[in-house]
Amino acid sequence: MPKPFPKEGRLLVRLPNWIGDAVMASPVLVNLATYFEEISLIARPHILELFKGFPKLGNLYEIRSSQKDIWLLAKKIKNKYKVGILLPNSFSSALNFYLAGVKARAGYRTDGRGFLLTHGIAKPKGTMHQRDYYLNLLAQLGFEVKFRELKLFLKEDAYEKALRFLTNLPKPWAGLAPGAAFGPAKQWPQARYRALAYHLRRLGYSILVLGGEKEKSVGDEIVKDLPRARNLCGLLDLATSAGIIARLNLFVSNDSGLMHVAAALGVPQVAIFGSTSPLVSGPINPRAKVVYKEVPCSPCFSRSCDKGYICFEKISVTQVLEACQEVTQT
Repeated sequence: MPKPFPKEGRLLVRLPNWIGDAVMASPVLVNLATYFEEISLIARPHILELFKGFPKLGNLYEIRSSQKDIWLLAKKIKNKYKVGILLPNSFSSALNFYLAGVKARAGYRTDGRGFLLTHGIAKPKGTMHQRDYYLNLLAQLGFEVKFRELKLFLKEDAYEKALRFLTNLPKPWAGLAPGAAFGPAKQWPQARYRALAYHLRRLGYSILVLGGEKEKSVGDEIVKDLPRARNLCGLLDLATSAGIIARLNLFVSNDSGLMHVAAALGVPQVAIFGSTSPLVSGPINPRAKVVYKEVPCSPCFSRSCDKGYICFEKISVTQVLEACQEVTQT
């Protein structure tokens, strides 16, 4: 049996690679902050934007997906940290800690990496929300889990920058996020987002479409010829997007990273699910409403579909609009 996992001093944490997963892992940091005097983070550059205001923050280390980055980062932090926790399941993240000389290395025994961990934890069986998956790792390592809510750690300037994009746009504000990085099987049809935007305008909302560069053309179609509607896709960094979402009166999205950002901010939201399961990745937000139609093939967790995306075809604009009215009346 290995020695108990260290619970004091300086800690290095590798955050998940996806926006939503990183947000769902945020309670991990809050719980760890009661034990460690300083916590340094490794993540993709855009992920780190959400954690720059973390109270016990040490250093921020950027990493991308290339093997070269893994070796370069390991060299940069060689022997600087004695204790590390891995939240991603990947072999490469464990290899990075091993090469960096992190003495106590904890994470799930997945992806054939068990031999690289000093404190390998068995992956839990059965269906579990991703937030709870991360917190289970802490519990198995002997940490007390008291905090379970999602939380963002934005710098104050993120909220200030957001105001510039809301200038001269009357309230109430509704945000639409039609994208999902995972693939089309997580994306409600563009035409229905367009129709939803039209109906929300009739209800008095100003419309903001949010997303990355890949969603720019979709955003253009959604706001085309609509008054009081702006397409911000590809114009904002993640922190500023979060700052805008924090000020919204309503947010509608697919199962995506921005959905979890909205959940962490407690914004009234409607989340549209297709190929994925709300039980695994649903928004943790008392002001959220999930629209999901159970069909025999869902959840399939696939990126694309050869059955005509029937899970989304069964979700009408009227159903989503009714959900919008429900979450904004409570």
